[in-house]
Amino acid sequence: MKHWRTYLKYTVTLALTCVVVGGALGAVNHITEPIISARKLAAADSSRLLLFPDADKFEPMELVEGSGMDNAYTALKGGEVIGHVGQATVSGSQGMVDVISGIDLEGKVVGVIVGSSAFSETNGIGSKAKEPDFTNQFIGLELPAKPGQNVDAITGATITSTAVINATNLIGTYLQDPSAAPSGAVTISAAPPRAAQIVKTGTAVKVTAAAEWAGQYPDIYASYLANSENREVHDYVADYPMLSKVYEGMAFNKYYSSARGHVYTIEDVTSTGRPHALANCFSCKTPDFTAKVNELGDAAYRIPFEDMQAQVSEPISCYNCHANTPGELVVTHTYVSDAMGRDLMKVDAENLSCAQCHVEYYFNPATKATSLPYTSLETMTPDAILAYYNNTSVEGQPFSDYTNPRTGVRQIKVQHPEFETFMGPGSQHAGDYTCANCHMGQAVNAQGETYISHTWTSPLDNQALIDSTCSACHADLRKETEELQEAMERRTYAVGYELERLTDTLAEAVESGAYTEDQLNEIRELARNAQFYWDFVFVENSEGAHNSQLDNECLDKAEEYFNRAMALLH
Repeated sequence: MKHWRTYLKYTVTLALTCVVVGGALGAVNHITEPIISARKLAAADSSRLLLFPDADKFEPMELVEGSGMDNAYTALKGGEVIGHVGQATVSGSQGMVDVISGIDLEGKVVGVIVGSSAFSETNGIGSKAKEPDFTNQFIGLELPAKPGQNVDAITGATITSTAVINATNLIGTYLQDPSAAPSGAVTISAAPPRAAQIVKTGTAVKVTAAAEWAGQYPDIYASYLANSENREVHDYVADYPMLSKVYEGMAFNKYYSSARGHVYTIEDVTSTGRPHALANCFSCKTPDFTAKVNELGDAAYRIPFEDMQAQVSEPISCYNCHANTPGELVVTHTYVSDAMGRDLMKVDAENLSCAQCHVEYYFNPATKATSLPYTSLETMTPDAILAYYNNTSVEGQPFSDYTNPRTGVRQIKVQHPEFETFMGPGSQHAGDYTCANCHMGQAVNAQGETYISHTWTSPLDNQALIDSTCSACHADLRKETEELQEAMERRTYAVGYELERLTDTLAEAVESGAYTEDQLNEIRELARNAQFYWDFVFVENSEGAHNSQLDNECLDKAEEYFNRAMALLH
C-alpha cells in the first residue's frame, strides 16, 4: 500500500510538470513562431535582392498545384518586369536542399543561391554546393543545365550537385511557363535519378587500368577480377540452327558465340571468325579505344582494325564507367548522351553506365561512327527504331546491315538492346530499380565493411538480394523467372523457324521468276520487319526477364509480318 501511494504521488507530480512545461513551451512557440517566420521571409527577400539588386518590389506569382515550387515571384523595377525568381526544395545527399534561382527576360539564369539554416550536406564535400565555384557556373546559362556538359558536378558530391541542377531546371521551367513545369519537360522529381557526368573530349587521356586502382580499392578490384570465372561460351549457330538462314549474308550466320565476362572482351573480338575492317568494332571492348574516340572524335572509328589492335590492352574496366575518377559515374561513350538529348537527366547514371554497351547500335554509313538509332526516350521503342532505320537512306535504299543473297531482303542485325528493353513500355521495374541494383549487389569484406561488388551477375545468384528485396513481391523468384524464360525461349525458337521457312520460300519465289519486282519488294519489306522484331527479342540477353510484355509484343509483330508475307507467296 505504501508503495502504491508513492507511485501515485510521483505520477501526479510528473503529469502536473508535463502540463506546466507543455503550456510554457506552447506559449514560447506562440511568441517565437511569428518572429522565426518573419526572419525566414526577410532572409528570402534578401536572397531575391541578391539575384535582382535593382528590383524595388517582388510580386508573388500564383503557384500551380503539383509544380514542386515553394514560391515564385516577379521582380519589378519602377513597375516594369525585369525577371522572375523562385525557390524549390529537393532531396540532397544528407537532407533537403533549398535552392533559389532567378531568370531574366531572355530566359537565362541570373544566379543560384543554395542552402538555408537547415542545410546539412557533408561539410567540405556537399557543402561546396553553396560556394561560388559551383553556383557561378549557372550565371548566364540557357536551361536546361546538364551535369558534365554545361555544369560540372562537385567531385565526390554528385547527389548534391544533381539536386541543385534539378532544382534550377525546375525553377527555370516554371518561371518561364508555369503550365509546363508539372509535365516535366526539363524538370526532374524532387528525388531525382542519380545524374551521370559527361566525359570531356578533345584531349588525349591515359586510361588508368583497373590494376592501378587495386591498392586503393582492393575489394572492388578483387570482385572485378572474379568476372573471369564467367568463361563459358555457347555457340549460338549450333544452338539456334535457323540462324544459318535468318542471318544469311553476314558472318553471324557462321560465327556467333555468347559473350563471356567483361574481362575477355578484347580476346573475344580479336579471335572471332567474323572479319573486322575498322576500329569501330572496338567500341564496347576496351577503354583504350573509348579514350581514342574522346581524343580524335569520329576519325578514330575509321582507323584500321589491325592498327588499333596494336594500341589496346585493357578490357572493359573502370574507365568505361568512371573515366579516371573512381566513385563518379561518367558517360565516356558520348553516343549515349547524344542519343538521350534532353532526356539524359531522366535516366539514372547507373543505367546509363550499362547503356554504353548494352544497346542497339549501328555504324553510321558516312562516318563509320558508332551511333544509336534514336534521339530521346520516346523514340527508343522497337517501332520507332525500325522507323528510324527505314527513314535512313543509304544510296536510295533504307539502311541495312546486310542483304540476304538469296532473297534480296535488306536486313537489320539488331545488337543487344537490354537498355531499350528494360526502359521500354511494359517494364515493371524501370522506375524503381537500376541495372546495378540487380546485377551489382552489396558485399561485406573481412573487416565488416560494405562495398559494391563489381562482379556482374544475375540477381538469381544473389540470395541476399532475393531475401531482402525481391521476396516482397515474388514468392519464388527463381521459379517464376525460369518459367517465364522457358516460355519466351520456346516462342523465340518457334518464330525463328517460321523466319527460316519464310527465307527459303521467298528465295524459291525469287528464283522462280513468277513474281514481279514490285511484288517481291512488298514481300521483302514484310520479311525485313518480321526479322527485325524477332531479332530484337532473340539478341536481348534476359530472355524475357527484363520486359516480357515488350518481348511478347515484338514476337506478335514478327508473326504478323511472317503471316502477311507467306500469304503473298502463293
